[in-house]
This record gives sequence, structure tokens and C-alpha cells, in this order.
Amino acid sequence: MSTRSFHILTFWLLTTTLASAQTLTKANYFGVRAGYLRASTSVTSSRSDMRFLGVAPLNSFYAGAFYQHTLSALLVYRVEINYQQKGIEYQLPNGDLVSRQKFYYASLTPLIGITPIKGVGLFVGPEANVSLGQNVRSNNAAPIEVGISSRLSYHYRWLGLEVGYFKSLNEFTFLDLGARFGFTSQTWQAGLSFVPGLLKKEGR
Repeated sequence: MSTRSFHILTFWLLTTTLASAQTLTKANYFGVRAGYLRASTSVTSSRSDMRFLGVAPLNSFYAGAFYQHTLSALLVYRVEINYQQKGIEYQLPNGDLVSRQKFYYASLTPLIGITPIKGVGLFVGPEANVSLGQNVRSNNAAPIEVGISSRLSYHYRWLGLEVGYFKSLNEFTFLDLGARFGFTSQTWQAGLSFVPGLLKKEGR
């Protein structure tokens, strides 16, 4: 191969690579997500000699929609709107269930993330959960819960797998039983995401 041919081939490869990268940065899309949610509760007491026992995690679900915008080949941001059902299971010392108190939320979660490998995303950002009510009405429930959220996602074409974690920074409810017991939550998510726009492109 002559030097001139080599230079032409190299230029063509670089141009193709750059064009592909520019196409990637414009890969913006809407999607839907849903899956399993496990809500765990931490309890604090205003008195060191009193503890609140019998609180267990609640198994539930989440569902929502998101918009993802690619800023570069590595950096992306994502905004989610979700419905979440969280809460508390009250149990006896032997593990028997006494009752479930469920809390319903509409969530807004703006996330910033990186895509180190094609299809893989790592995200982190704030989350605000606005209370929609409870199955057992409580005047002690906070109107809004704020915390930090993270996601790990893998997408292949139009279908994705996601796991997430949320840690609350404020109490979502409290009880006054001779001592003030404050309840804060942390949740784990595992589910699927679906991008209809990418499915349409694949079918063309």
C-alpha cells in the first residue's frame, strides 16, 4: 500500500469514528421503567433507654418514566418521574406480622451519569418523594421525603436492566410513645426499562 493510500484510509477511518461519536451524543430518548422495590426503615429514639422493635422491610414495587440525554460519548443526564409504594411491616418478636403501613409517593429524580462501556450507565443525583397518602392515615407523615439516589443500568437495544438505591435524608414519619421515634427509609430497586423509540428504529 502506498503512503498516499495509507493516509487516505487513515483519514477515512478517523472521519467515520468521529461521525459515529457525534451520532452517539445525539442519542436522546424517553423510556418507561418498572420493577421490584424493597423498603427498609431505620428508627431513631429520643431516649437512649427506649428502643422501637419489630420493624421489618416491606416488599413492594415502583413504576415510572424517564428521559435520557447524552451530553458526550461518556457523560449523560437523566430525569425520572416515578410512582413508588413504600412502607413498614410491624412484627412480633417471633416474626409474625402485626400490620403493614404503606406510603405512596410521586418521585422526581434528576440524575447525572457516565457510560464507561456501551450500554452501561452509572447515575447519581437527588430524589424528592412527594407524599400521595397512606393506607392508614397518619398526621405524622412528612409531606415530602428528600434523599440521594443512584442507578446502575444496562441497555441492549430497546430493553434494559436496572438496579437502584435510595437513602433518605429526613424522616418520613414519627411516633410519640413516651419517646419520639423517627423513621427514615432506604430502598433498593431492581427492574426493567423499555425504550419504545429505539424499538421503532430497530424495526425500520
